[in-house]
Amino acid sequence: MNRSLVRWIIVALMGIALVLVLSSPNMADAELVAENGVLSMNIKEGGVPTLEENWTFQPDKNEKKKDTHPASYEDSTIKVTLEQDYITHKLVSGPHRGSKQTDEAWVVRIKINHVSQLRTAFAQDTAKGHGTADIVSVCKQKNAVVIMNGDYYKQAPAKGYTVRQGEVYKDTTDNSKGILFDMLLIDSEGDFHAIYEATDEKIQAYVAENLTPQGRTVLDTFNIGPFIVVNGEAQDVKNTQVARNNTYEWQYPIMRIAIVQTGHLEYAIVYTNGLGNRKSGLSMEEFANYVAEKCPDAILAYNLDGGGSANVAAHNERIHVQNKYIRKVNDFIYFASAEPEADE
Repeated sequence: MNRSLVRWIIVALMGIALVLVLSSPNMADAELVAENGVLSMNIKEGGVPTLEENWTFQPDKNEKKKDTHPASYEDSTIKVTLEQDYITHKLVSGPHRGSKQTDEAWVVRIKINHVSQLRTAFAQDTAKGHGTADIVSVCKQKNAVVIMNGDYYKQAPAKGYTVRQGEVYKDTTDNSKGILFDMLLIDSEGDFHAIYEATDEKIQAYVAENLTPQGRTVLDTFNIGPFIVVNGEAQDVKNTQVARNNTYEWQYPIMRIAIVQTGHLEYAIVYTNGLGNRKSGLSMEEFANYVAEKCPDAILAYNLDGGGSANVAAHNERIHVQNKYIRKVNDFIYFASAEPEADE
């Protein structure tokens, strides 16, 4: 089939799908915002400010950081818990292989009431250009309960087919590197789907077979990978396209981050820190095993942009140790409250 015709068909299908989702029971009231426990699907808008009295804190295990860090947040629409951990291990690769290191780690568990509370954002609120932003500033701007970096979408044209909050930003998997990414697809009910080495044809077929019959559409896609845990089992990352193309420093110890679905509208963020100079951090294989250990209930766990891009913030502060390698990024995933305003 002619490539331009394939692209036209995909765009047309997505347009029809968006109409369907906006008329579906789950999304019909998306513009009514938080008084109904539903947030606007406009990517430029954020969530409801959190209630300060609903946060809990606990002493930090690292003496270099503040005395306390956020431990939980809960209201009638969202529940978040933040667990700090430390991993002592020997480096399995890189120039410092065999040296013993202790790395900081975080496991953040999230449960939301409505899919609109799973949100995405771009730096400067635009998908154009290559602008970046500090994760803490975006956390404040969007009233995020917890926020993480995405897949570095603006590194175009390297990335693949891209949808964010139902809007198509890139309608083809073609990219300058010729890599077929393992694509995370999040549907309009908030469930994760894996499309391995995604092509335009694979995406079209998957949506037609697995989403459309259920009245579901594409909410978000991410193009980096790989999938590191499937149904609680760590995956063999050595056989993924990431390894074959020697991308994302998969065999070296660096900072890493993943988003995980653990149940319907239940998620986790797993983050492991490091010095950013290959003297500490986890390889992709180590990280996959760690995520499987900490999230045995993982349905799908997807690796996102690691290294200095790996960031997590909550309560308007970066929860992990800052180091000189951590940088600003240009796209974000966050979870927000939709708590209705109290009657006066």
